Amino acid sequence: MCTKLLMLATGALTTVMAAAPANAALLLFELSGSRSATFTLDSNPTPTRSSVSSLTGDQTFFDNVAGTFGGVDGFANINFGNGLAAALNIGSANLDFTQFVGGPLFTGTSANPVFSEGTFNLRSIVSGNSTLRISAVAAAVPEPGTWAMVLIGFGAVGYSMRRRKIAITYA
Repeated sequence: MCTKLLMLATGALTTVMAAAPANAALLLFELSGSRSATFTLDSNPTPTRSSVSSLTGDQTFFDNVAGTFGGVDGFANINFGNGLAAALNIGSANLDFTQFVGGPLFTGTSANPVFSEGTFNLRSIVSGNSTLRISAVAAAVPEPGTWAMVLIGFGAVGYSMRRRKIAITYA
């Protein structure tokens, strides 16, 4: 009996220690103003391609990003830049020409961008002025640690029910 309890405790401890927290959070990008777009990317995404140039600066590209562009659901090719090039370009059939300059929207390298949360004022000679808000999206799936605690709880309830002796009395 003591061995079973020790095994249960060891299994529970192993499960909790092995449970890794979720790493990548989703970020919501909301462009409003002269142009409108809404899409999501991981907080630390892997771009389709990237480039570094002394002429255009760091550029990171994401192809076929799902979202709402110009009020219509669809896909777009999106690139972000730091340096001389535009901070945000969106190529979508529903959005017309969209190219904005503004402050840097990501840190790190163009091959490994890390997006900053916040509100950014973007401007364009062609597209007009817009605001880009980058915010975290609440996780829809519980983290592994939460699942581990649920399983441990069910195991403890099952173990206690199995050990319980039921007294039956007859009248």
